[in-house]
Amino acid sequence: MHTYIIRRILISIPLLFGLLTINFFLIHAAPGDPTDIFYNPDMDPEARENIRRIYGLDQPLGVQYLKYIQGVVLKFEFGYSIAKKRPVKDEILEALPNTIQLSALALLLELSLGIGIGILAAVKQQSTFDNAIRVTSLTFYSMPSFYLGLVLLFLFAGGVSATHWFPASGMVDIVRHESMSTLGRLGDRAIHIFLPSLTLGIGAAAGISRYMRGELLEVIRQDYMRTARAKGLTERVVVFKHGLRNALMPIITIMGLSLPFLFSGAVIVEQVFGWPGMGRVAVDAAFQRDYSMFLAVNLIFGAMVVVGNLVADILYAMVDPRVRLS
Repeated sequence: MHTYIIRRILISIPLLFGLLTINFFLIHAAPGDPTDIFYNPDMDPEARENIRRIYGLDQPLGVQYLKYIQGVVLKFEFGYSIAKKRPVKDEILEALPNTIQLSALALLLELSLGIGIGILAAVKQQSTFDNAIRVTSLTFYSMPSFYLGLVLLFLFAGGVSATHWFPASGMVDIVRHESMSTLGRLGDRAIHIFLPSLTLGIGAAAGISRYMRGELLEVIRQDYMRTARAKGLTERVVVFKHGLRNALMPIITIMGLSLPFLFSGAVIVEQVFGWPGMGRVAVDAAFQRDYSMFLAVNLIFGAMVVVGNLVADILYAMVDPRVRLS
């Protein structure tokens, strides 16, 4: 398995390199300039050119590209953010853990709710519960994440709720957080992360539940399941011991690929809830034409796709003994 993982990582390096190269030339071909944030009608053209010289934007595009690649490969440096006026790596290291927390909790909600509800719906096929779940899951699956986030804010963060159960934005209570106990700080973070993680995870959970229901219903009809029942095994043992393992195999691929989708979905959700993560960094970089920051964010999102595919392949081999990592 170690050899397989190493080989997949080595294969992914040219993919990420190609992604970085394409993004570099595309963003430089777009209209505008990073120095536009300094634009002032009264600014002396010589002063603006001096700013371009300071950040190396006056050099030929090929030279800028080679210097950027050299910094990424040899020094793991992603350049300097003109808009934030700080190294890109510092900004990423500050925002990335917040997005990882949000996406991890959303993934946990997605899997626990999606698989659990899908199993119940399959076991209770054609019941009132099953019909209700099918309608509800389709509704949440088709609902845009930004709209769902606004609905949750309206319902639970001061819209129609007089109790104001959850905060509308931010990661912590900036006034009281530092004076809280350790348990209080954990609780403060929990109530702030709940609504954005629910927004990010519930739509994916709806899709997982539909896949889980369909796969489990297909497995339940197989001959070996009838044989297990004929041997006198209880329905619980038949479903969970013999059926669930096989029904999970196609779901695992979806689970692995959901990782990059959670990261990309965080771009919208973090804007709705004011969550200080990679989503806000990506949006700010795009609007401010912050080349270095934008390239770093795209590289991270591309790496998430590679990691998601790798995780899916490994989990699939662990569940299905017929698959060998070779």
